[in-house]
Amino acid sequence: MKKQNVTINGITISIPEYYQKVDSMPDDPVDSIPYMVQTDNAMCFALIFPVDESESLPRTKESLISGIRQFLGENQGLIRVEAAEDYVYSIVKTIKEPSGVQYTLTYQHFFPDFILNIQAFFEEIGTTGIRDSIGYEMCRRQDLVGTKDDPFAGWWKDPYDNSIKKGALMNLSEREEFDELFPGFPLSMCREFVKALES
Repeated sequence: MKKQNVTINGITISIPEYYQKVDSMPDDPVDSIPYMVQTDNAMCFALIFPVDESESLPRTKESLISGIRQFLGENQGLIRVEAAEDYVYSIVKTIKEPSGVQYTLTYQHFFPDFILNIQAFFEEIGTTGIRDSIGYEMCRRQDLVGTKDDPFAGWWKDPYDNSIKKGALMNLSEREEFDELFPGFPLSMCREFVKALES
């Protein structure tokens, strides 16, 4: 993956090269830099901006997961939460109406004088449900999903708590190993964005 550098408050980070800087909107956060890209299957928009300690996310994985769960709607679910020594991030799935899925990345990198905050949205466009449909069929053929009584048994699962049965739970096609098959799809592009940041 080719990358480009973005500098905020004297700190340089990397994002995928194919994102284009766009004009800020009046409601964008102060000192934010917006980037976007569109594929046949995804519309991706990222805002990169500094915040202070008052806007810090929880810095442990457990507390971050707990905090996010308090605000999840019935049409939302967790995909990924990570907490390292100097950064945390989450990916939350939202089922859109009338169709389609959006993945929201919230990422914070902690520096001594400020927090680098990234809010990014990766939305399914065009023909929706392709990754789910193909992924389901692949999993069904491998006997990973479905029973005699329930064709979708094992398809949906919260990645951190098996007892959770409500909401828009993560499905098997949303696992990272499927990203290579669907490179231009929103969740794949979301994870690639994170990989560029982590590098």
